Amino acid sequence: MARKHLKERKKQPGHDQSYQKSERNFSRAARRALDSRKYRVVDKPKDLRHLFTDDNPRPLGLRPELSIENVKTSRKLFVEVKKQGPKGNADERAMKHHTKQFYSLMKQKYRYTYHPFVTIFCENLAKDRRYTLKIRYLIEPDNYFLWRDYDYRSLQRYLSTRCREWLD
Repeated sequence: MARKHLKERKKQPGHDQSYQKSERNFSRAARRALDSRKYRVVDKPKDLRHLFTDDNPRPLGLRPELSIENVKTSRKLFVEVKKQGPKGNADERAMKHHTKQFYSLMKQKYRYTYHPFVTIFCENLAKDRRYTLKIRYLIEPDNYFLWRDYDYRSLQRYLSTRCREWLD
C-alpha cells in the first residue's frame, strides 16, 4: 500500500490492542491451572531477548507472552498467544516459531528433547477452518493449542499434559 494511502487510514497498524485481553486471559488461566509450588509462571520473560546474536550490542530476540518453568528440573516452556477476527495474518506471524531452523536454534540453546515453544490460538484462529486446517498441517501437534471460546478446562488439560511430558 502506498505511503499516502497508509497515512489516510483511520486505523493504523498497531492501533488494535485487543490482543492484550487474550494474553491476560491466558496468563490468569495458566496460573490457575498449574500448581505454583511446582511451576513458576512468568509474564513477558526475558530469557530469549538475546536469542539472535551478532556483533551489534542491541539485543535482537523474542519476548513471548509467558514462560512456565518446573522449579525442580528448571526445564522451561515458552508460550505465544495469538488471536484475531475473521481477517488478519496473526497465524502467519506465529509460524516463525515453528520453522525447522527455529527448532534447531532452540535445541542448540536448551538441549531439550522437545521444542520448548508453543502457540495458543484464540478466537477465529481456533475456530475458522481456513486457519485450523492450515495450523494442523504446519505445526507439530503438541506445539499448539486451539483455545476455543477461552474454555478453561481444555486449556488446563493441555498445559498439564505439556508440563507433565516436557517439564517434569
